[in-house]
Amino acid sequence: TMVSSASSSSMRTLYLYRSLLRAHQKYLPSDMKSLGDSYVKAEFRSILHSNNNKTTTPEQSQAFVDEWQKYLDQVVAQGRQRHNHGALSSIGAVVPESETTRTTLGQDLPDGLQLSDEQEAQLEKLRMEANKLAGGK
Repeated sequence: TMVSSASSSSMRTLYLYRSLLRAHQKYLPSDMKSLGDSYVKAEFRSILHSNNNKTTTPEQSQAFVDEWQKYLDQVVAQGRQRHNHGALSSIGAVVPESETTRTTLGQDLPDGLQLSDEQEAQLEKLRMEANKLAGGK
C-alpha cells in the first residue's frame, strides 16, 4: 500500500541519517564531524519538510537518498583506509609514505558539473566553513 511504502521509505531514510552521524563519529576528525553533522541535519530536515509539504517528488526523494548513501559509502571506505594504514604503520609494517600521510577527505566534483544557483551557494557556504576549520587556508 501507499502508506506502508511511505513508512518504509521514511524508515530507510531515518536509518541512513543515523548511519551518517555514526560514520562521522567514527571516521571524521572532530572539527569535520561537527561540520558534517550540522550539514547532514540541515539537509535531512529540509528534505523531511519538503516531503511533508509534498513539494518533493518520489524521484527527487530517491535521488537524495542515493546521493547520501554514496557519501556514506565514501566516508566509511576512506575512514577504514586511514584506520588500516595507521594500524599497519603502528605495528612496524612498511607502508608507503604517500599512503600514511594521506589526509584528504571527500572527492573532487566531476568536470563540467552543472549546478543550480542554490547548489552553487550551498557549495560556497560549505567551502567557507571547511576553510574556517582548516585555519583559513
